[in-house]
Amino acid sequence: MAGALEGITVVDLGTGPAAALATMFLSDHGARVIRVIDASGPDFREGGFVVWDRGKQAVRLDIDCESGATTLANLLAGVDVVVEDFAPSSPRRALVAWDKLRERNPRLVACSITAYGKQGPWKDEPPIEDLVLARTGLLGGLPGFRPAPVHTVHPLPSVGAALLACNGIAAALLAREDTGRGRAVETSLMAGALLYMTKADGEKIKRHVFQTDPSGSAPFYSLYECADGKWVQLGCVHEAFIAIAADLFGLTALISEPRMVSGRGPLTPADDAEMRARVAEAVKRRPLAEWAELFENADVPFAPARLTEEGFDDPQVQHNRMVITLDDPAAGPVVQMGVAVEMSGAPGAVQGPRRAPVDMPSEVFPASARGIPSAAPQRHHDDPPPLNGVRILEITNLIAGPTAGRILADLGADMIKLEPPTGDISRPIGRTYFYAINFNKRSISVDTSKEKGRAVVQRIAATCDALLANLRPKATERMGISTRINPKLIETDLTGYGFTGPYSKRPGIDPLAQAYMGMSRAQGRPQHPPVFPAQLAPTDYTNGAMGAFGTILALYVRKRTGLVQNVYGNLLSAGILLSSAWFTKYRGRPTRQLADKEQLGLGPFHRLYRLADGWIYVVAETEDEQQVFCRVAGVTWQRAGLEPPTGRHANDAPIARSLAAALATREVAAILAALKAAGVPAAEAPAGHAEIFLEHAH
Repeated sequence: MAGALEGITVVDLGTGPAAALATMFLSDHGARVIRVIDASGPDFREGGFVVWDRGKQAVRLDIDCESGATTLANLLAGVDVVVEDFAPSSPRRALVAWDKLRERNPRLVACSITAYGKQGPWKDEPPIEDLVLARTGLLGGLPGFRPAPVHTVHPLPSVGAALLACNGIAAALLAREDTGRGRAVETSLMAGALLYMTKADGEKIKRHVFQTDPSGSAPFYSLYECADGKWVQLGCVHEAFIAIAADLFGLTALISEPRMVSGRGPLTPADDAEMRARVAEAVKRRPLAEWAELFENADVPFAPARLTEEGFDDPQVQHNRMVITLDDPAAGPVVQMGVAVEMSGAPGAVQGPRRAPVDMPSEVFPASARGIPSAAPQRHHDDPPPLNGVRILEITNLIAGPTAGRILADLGADMIKLEPPTGDISRPIGRTYFYAINFNKRSISVDTSKEKGRAVVQRIAATCDALLANLRPKATERMGISTRINPKLIETDLTGYGFTGPYSKRPGIDPLAQAYMGMSRAQGRPQHPPVFPAQLAPTDYTNGAMGAFGTILALYVRKRTGLVQNVYGNLLSAGILLSSAWFTKYRGRPTRQLADKEQLGLGPFHRLYRLADGWIYVVAETEDEQQVFCRVAGVTWQRAGLEPPTGRHANDAPIARSLAAALATREVAAILAALKAAGVPAAEAPAGHAEIFLEHAH
């Protein structure tokens, strides 16, 4: 069968990564995407756009002139979806005013991706990822080689916003099948960032304690160096795994001591340090290959901490069809990621490489542009949430599965979460993420190891539209849940590595996917130890959002064709998506910029600075902005001071040291006010505690 979005036409008016990623996902699942390029814009964008612009038609159109605006309006009158990322104050917002769009095209789904939303004090701030991460407190909650805030290399706001946009678009298209009406969909880079740092606060919710050790959050959930200098990530998420690993390390007696709490989390910092040191000493006795064989045979969750490009040859990555090569018209052959969300009945497929832009021809208009069907309802009123009436049984734990369920619930689905009598694994941990990703659901506790329990679950599944699970492969089948009891039941399985393949039976969790796909090495920089920020869980949250998107696509296909299918997502593919700009091979690919050892940022004009009363993040990209920044800081701008000593990071340049010294005695409010008045993008980087963000005026 064709892709899930076959027959859907999308107009992409975006300029940033989030819009490009969102429309890439839509294209990968069958939509026809028409990317509109400014008359003076480059034919081909660089960096990650080599991947994100694949499969799309490209047309030139000056939408700022009267004739171009008219042409665009005519185009939007006949398409299904438009995606744009115009700033709230941009004059271009008039081109996509929702009242005018829906008056001419009642079936249109109009998606807007802004930096911080269209209201509030931050609404006109620029869409710069690192400033979004700073303002939301995400950098203020990360572990590093020094106390937070810490720069992160991962493009969380853009990836998160793209996936949220796709979920909203797909849900709106599904609802349109019943109502005949399109919807306005809005998300932001801020919302994308918050996908990875859920905020929850309340009288009975304990304040989140952030991880401070850059290697990991617990002794058996951390990175360690092996005898050959290679690194391994342990992922012993519960006591059974810890006990097996401790036996291999000869540490069974130590974890049995009450002060070590079975190795899960020693009682005092001194106990924690001792346990980590003993594990590190044990791991250092063997090379990585020997540990890999031992861990594999003993079913200990582990992963080698590799570089991103080492993932191309991974057998599971290959099995998942996540490596493809496209012949790009500008870059030549480009090795890049495949389709991250797998659908059994309406599989996605990359529609080809980037295309050279052409002037807007008459044939670019989709057939539907000749006129909206007269049967389309013209009335406009508040519709219920797009997934209203959809019931989904959720059998999940930890992060990825519950995240998918929370997104689906927020879009209106009736989520019924099943937990065993002992509860979701995350419940006793008491971390704030548990509350955030499990809001808005109904809950039931059943023991599916017993026949009566399985019968209860089967009766619930018989009434549902979909099943969402993040268990090991075939676990739901053993519960007796299948299309035999409900022929219309869609099943979405979110696994560690893939539903089938060489790693499919291994326990898979976020830190292992980060290690496999080079994320830990990138965060630490290859010259330094890798870093695993446990509370970030980027592959978990990404996999959850991909799973929600796939579930909605499957519901859409079933509504249109009657086809019932399975949806698959996994942490490895999520890690590839998060590194998609660098999970590439092509001629002239630029070198990836990574942070310095202090993890302050990419260079003197793109980094964190410590002030007398807090931290700020500055992104001065042009030479004019850089000179103004220096003037505000009281530092003389000299071209000779921009170069670091040979072999050193850009943050070792003389001007970086001068700026750091000058700013150290200044106050955050005064500096930010001066930089804002001078037009230099900057933001405060507060601590990551939920109440700081939730109580902000924005």
